[in-house]
Amino acid sequence: GSEWVQRPRAGRGRGPGMLSGLLMPLDRGKERVVVLVDMDCFYVQVEQKANPELKGKPCAVVQYKTWQGGGIVAVSYEARAQGVKRGMRGVEAMRRCPGLQLARIPEARGKANLSRYRQASGQVLAVLSRFAVIERASIDEVYADLTAEAGRRLKQPGLLQQAVTLLGSTYVEGFPRDRDSRAPPLSALHREEERREGLQAWLDSLPADKDQGSPELLLMAGALIVEEMRAAVEAETGYRCSAGISHNKP
Repeated sequence: GSEWVQRPRAGRGRGPGMLSGLLMPLDRGKERVVVLVDMDCFYVQVEQKANPELKGKPCAVVQYKTWQGGGIVAVSYEARAQGVKRGMRGVEAMRRCPGLQLARIPEARGKANLSRYRQASGQVLAVLSRFAVIERASIDEVYADLTAEAGRRLKQPGLLQQAVTLLGSTYVEGFPRDRDSRAPPLSALHREEERREGLQAWLDSLPADKDQGSPELLLMAGALIVEEMRAAVEAETGYRCSAGISHNKP
């Protein structure tokens, strides 16, 4: 799981672009901090929690008809690395990944019985609702409005100086600036180095005076809150999640 800060262009809503810098008052449309929390491979995580032997192994969740092994609706990262994708039939997926473990969604009266996943989703929502007003987007996605809490956090002393340490899994869109999007994929080590470099460059660009109106500082405070939300969800439910942060819904 990771956290993604999406920085808007000045006056143009979402998307990558130049730093908006020190703005007073806040640009119209940038007054809020909105987060989309997405549970990582949620159906797979639920099955792995029920059957710990599946953890760390390539596995997928299938539903409905057993023809050709059933239709795959969720895939673990280990299985994705071996070419297994959502929408495949189980038989085809096992040809690509011979060690693939398949878990099946229960059925009731010919329909998928999602009770165990809804119950797990409810556990996650209970944790997230302690941090913010939330809106369910789907069984594994939730919107949260962090505007008020982000504003309160900005009043804490030394927040900007702490951010580089506290934002341990945060990526900032558009940073580092010299990254060539056409370059080949990086190794895990180099991705982490680039993440830290981009985060530091973004933090260095933020205005030091937190009392001034800056949408970038609001996003930074929101990112700190999301790190806490994600840690609380994993600690209390065992489920991992990722999140995207911006000033509005995508």
